[in-house]
Amino acid sequence: MTTIRTGFHRSAVAAAVVLALAGAAQAQLSSATIQGQITSGTAAAQAGLPVTAVNTANGNTYRTTTRADGSYVLPGLAPGVYEIRVDAAGGAQKSQRITVQVGETASVDLALGAAGQQVTIVGTLQRKDVRTSEVGTSVSRKQIEALPQVTRNFLSFADMAPGVRFDVDQGSGQTTLKSGAQNQDNVNVFIDGVGQKNYILRGGISGLDSTRGNAFPQSAIAEYKVISQNYKAEFDQVSSVAITAITKSGTNEFHGEAFIDRTGANWTAADPFEKKAEAAGVKRPSTSQKQYGFALGGPIKQDVLHFFVAYDGKDIEEPRQVIAQRADQLPNAGIVPGLLARQGSTKSTFQENLLLAKLDAQIADDQKLELSVRYRDESDRVPEDKLISLPGNELDRENTENRVTLKHEWTRGDVLSEARLGYEDYTWNPHSAANTPLVRYLASPTNNINNIGDVLLDGGSPNMQRRQQKGVFVSEDLTFTGLAGHTMKGGVKLKDLKFALSGTFRGVDSVRTIIDKVTGQPYYDPGNVSCLGTSQETINGRILKSDQCQIDPAVTPVGVSFKNQQIGLYFQDDWKLSKQLELNLGLRWDYETNALNDDYATPADRVAALRGLDGVRANITPAPGQTYAQSLAKGGIDIEQYISNGNSRKAFTGAWQPRVGFSYDLTGDRSSVIFAGAGRAYDRAMANHALDEMQKNAQPNGEIWLIKNDHKMPFTDQYTLGLRQAAGIWNTEVALSRSHAKNQFNWFGGNRDPNGGFGTQSSIDPLWGGPNGYGTLVLGDFVTQAKTDMLYLKADKPYTTDSGWAVSVAYTYSDAKTTHRSWTNDIFNWTYGKSTAGWNPSLDVDKHRLVATGLSDKLLPWGVLLSGKLTYAAGRIRQLTDCSAGFNNCVYRVGDKDDLTQFDLGVAKSFSLPLGKVSIRIDVLNLFNTVTYGGYDDWVGGPGNPKNYLGGDNANLGVPNSRGAPMRTYKLGLAYSW
Repeated sequence: MTTIRTGFHRSAVAAAVVLALAGAAQAQLSSATIQGQITSGTAAAQAGLPVTAVNTANGNTYRTTTRADGSYVLPGLAPGVYEIRVDAAGGAQKSQRITVQVGETASVDLALGAAGQQVTIVGTLQRKDVRTSEVGTSVSRKQIEALPQVTRNFLSFADMAPGVRFDVDQGSGQTTLKSGAQNQDNVNVFIDGVGQKNYILRGGISGLDSTRGNAFPQSAIAEYKVISQNYKAEFDQVSSVAITAITKSGTNEFHGEAFIDRTGANWTAADPFEKKAEAAGVKRPSTSQKQYGFALGGPIKQDVLHFFVAYDGKDIEEPRQVIAQRADQLPNAGIVPGLLARQGSTKSTFQENLLLAKLDAQIADDQKLELSVRYRDESDRVPEDKLISLPGNELDRENTENRVTLKHEWTRGDVLSEARLGYEDYTWNPHSAANTPLVRYLASPTNNINNIGDVLLDGGSPNMQRRQQKGVFVSEDLTFTGLAGHTMKGGVKLKDLKFALSGTFRGVDSVRTIIDKVTGQPYYDPGNVSCLGTSQETINGRILKSDQCQIDPAVTPVGVSFKNQQIGLYFQDDWKLSKQLELNLGLRWDYETNALNDDYATPADRVAALRGLDGVRANITPAPGQTYAQSLAKGGIDIEQYISNGNSRKAFTGAWQPRVGFSYDLTGDRSSVIFAGAGRAYDRAMANHALDEMQKNAQPNGEIWLIKNDHKMPFTDQYTLGLRQAAGIWNTEVALSRSHAKNQFNWFGGNRDPNGGFGTQSSIDPLWGGPNGYGTLVLGDFVTQAKTDMLYLKADKPYTTDSGWAVSVAYTYSDAKTTHRSWTNDIFNWTYGKSTAGWNPSLDVDKHRLVATGLSDKLLPWGVLLSGKLTYAAGRIRQLTDCSAGFNNCVYRVGDKDDLTQFDLGVAKSFSLPLGKVSIRIDVLNLFNTVTYGGYDDWVGGPGNPKNYLGGDNANLGVPNSRGAPMRTYKLGLAYSW
């Protein structure tokens, strides 16, 4: 570790030097910029004219002066409404009101009137942000509040951006955010300029796809921007979708709101599976989902100090119908009547508390201070199997998160400094809701455990894990606008992290027992936790195996803790060569000292086995004296590249990321703008891979999991060419883009037969044993690629108070491919190396996707707000597994997945009261109650002879087995605001 720390300190010194040489920087992750040209008559205004922007909500003031050519730049503005003023000879000027959004660079040209009596805006503010190479879509507070949804997750509207999907798994309730065929782990969300990266688990940001909850309280979000291509050098640890959001702040007036939403099973239409269960006599339970909270903000001292606090709570009762399977094969005797009596309706519960508290202070005319504190706590009860888990057979997934961020902003002339200091502590702790053994009750026509079917599950959940990322960071971002035509930005971030990873995949004994088809008794003795039956095997004094029972004993938890330091440097120059042409030139470099527990040494017993003599496997006898390593070498695997001695693994240093782009205003009035961009963006690998390696290798004579010593961090190359065109009151955009993701991490099957091949094993699961005395060999490497070519068209008419309506439409055509042999973006690519992988179609991307939203507060009478969202997705495929030529010759074929057509509707009405107003709203998801399936039984046989994966007849071939979209759901909301 001494070497690591020394390297980190040297890197920090280098960072300071680079930053000093850069001379300037500014990050727009949580701010906006207003820039433009000031003219007087027909000529450019004189240099040195004071330009002032005052935030109308809290009085914060931003100042600059015009440059030699009459241009000006006001960077680092908090998104909001500003009064902009130019002070020229002749007296104070009339101000103009301008609204800027997060991440926006607004081009606003101003003209000075005669005798210095007025300032006018040249052109329309509707297209103030089109001169950029960035591909982004803004989501306003109006849209967040008005558009229909059930979850109160502000990310639900990220799919308004072309090619972006926000998916909710209908089985688990977990959410994912992704773009194209890229991995969902490669997204990042920046809240007030701070990345929420998840370093330990999947999903990109902390707690996104490991919970039914929300990553952040929606009540605290003011607005956000979705950037899918050509993000600038400020953005780190992201190579897919970047979302930058800004939270609300207190103003010079006290404002607050309190709300409660409700939906439930009785307000949700039954899906086909629930109807089938009801027909079998198992009714849906009466359940509810409630969301509630409040927000409050205001002044502590006018124009100087403001506060804001927001709380969101959520309680979910998820209906579940427990139905015993293969009950017709069991007698009405023994434990069977008692077991069957326990089937029926039950609930799985979820509770969440989210809190944000924030202070903003103008501590001097040129200095601002912001302190924010965030808290999150969740408990999520999830059954082992939604259909056959008896009540209590559940996993309790706990999520806790604490973050504190302090930001200091200083501006002086043409220099802006933004310094941040932050702390984070995120813990994910799934564990059994009961400490009793997991018992899987089975039915068997032959009373043999090799010919079985599940009946019911009882007892505890075997999963017991604890993951924690904890750390502090400091960052400095500078902006320099003193050079005419240039807005130069640069910055440095240093982060010190500690990963504490522990757990076991089997925290309680796991029992599989047949229920005797005559006596109705299990072949399991719960008092002694031992097997009964014939051909008993005693291991360590316990009967753990028979022909009718098998017990896998609990496994002692294994843990690892290691530190990781991160450094990030960037420089960006937005260079305005002329009134029409602007170049965006950026370069970024990121480095981590210890991303994957690089001090780890492969256990000696595993090393000896891998280098030892090979044995007969897959009915192939190795040559005399041939080692297991030599067998692997015949299959193209150099196992020495995976064996670590504690000093074999080196940190990756090559994360250089050029990002360039341009925009050209064809006519100079922002009505037609050509834009293009190209760039590389690096992400990182999950620290959990290191725990997988350690856990598996800690089991005596168990599996062998190894990560390749030569780390190659994942990255994406992006390319875009497009046109933005004004069409009356509409803004339109059309573009071609490509993203090519490389070095995606995958675990894959490392076993090879003595000839270096997969022998006669299945092409689907080649998982026979590893070296003598050990289980299968699993290798981890950065080997998978994915690419997506997209054509997208976008049109939007922004909301204005005068018009009272807004519409956005985004259509995307995608051609997506992956080298993953299962055609997904999963981290398990088991048959990698079976043959030349090539490019496969992606299961994760719709060929056609249309998302349209609209809202109006003037279309219906009495001030009723009407809103809607239409989602249409088509052309996604299914993977059919065809084993008609034999189990060891299975191949994949393409099938069609259901199209998705979902229309959501929202209606709201507000009533004024003496001290505020009350709002009532109804949201209806999937108004037309269309059925979309998520999965099917897709094991295919020959013509007229369908077979399942075991080679038997498959009567369920092509039959849906899961729901893919919500059924019609009503939500009632009540809010009081003042």
